[in-house]
Amino acid sequence: MTAARRTPMWFPWAVMGLIVVVALTVGTLTASQTVTPADRVLSLTQSIRCPQCAGQSVADSDVSVSREIRREIAQRVEEGQTDEQIRAYFSSAFGPDALLTPPTDGVGGLVWILPVVAVVAGLGGLALAFRRWSAQVPVPATDDDRALVDRALHDNAAGPSTRPPQDAHDDAS
Repeated sequence: MTAARRTPMWFPWAVMGLIVVVALTVGTLTASQTVTPADRVLSLTQSIRCPQCAGQSVADSDVSVSREIRREIAQRVEEGQTDEQIRAYFSSAFGPDALLTPPTDGVGGLVWILPVVAVVAGLGGLALAFRRWSAQVPVPATDDDRALVDRALHDNAAGPSTRPPQDAHDDAS
């Protein structure tokens, strides 16, 4: 007879890693479809903060400044400027807080990297903890342990004890 084959401990992790890679690849490929100028304008207006509104994008705001910025973004898209050039212009005109999305380079890049590092470190810690828990060797029972269990089973089978508890006997003396 042959022994049953066990899957290695790393196999589920490899399958999960493959699923993540496939999901990221599919997400990246579908995100690179052709974008119309109207889509670009909408995306840009959603990523630039309204200078007069608290926490609102230019796309969501209806104040006159936001309407003017939307017109200017549409004009710059028609002129052929890239999204990065348009964001850089508004960032220089209104300050770095004009962008609702933090930059991906420099210190602003930490906003994107730190959550990923925290999740990876947490998953690594969980993997180590599970490995330690599963690798613990059971401690065999000693002869004293077996004798204690046998005594307890024997006392339990004999029924309730008629002896007074040890503490009560000591107090009566």
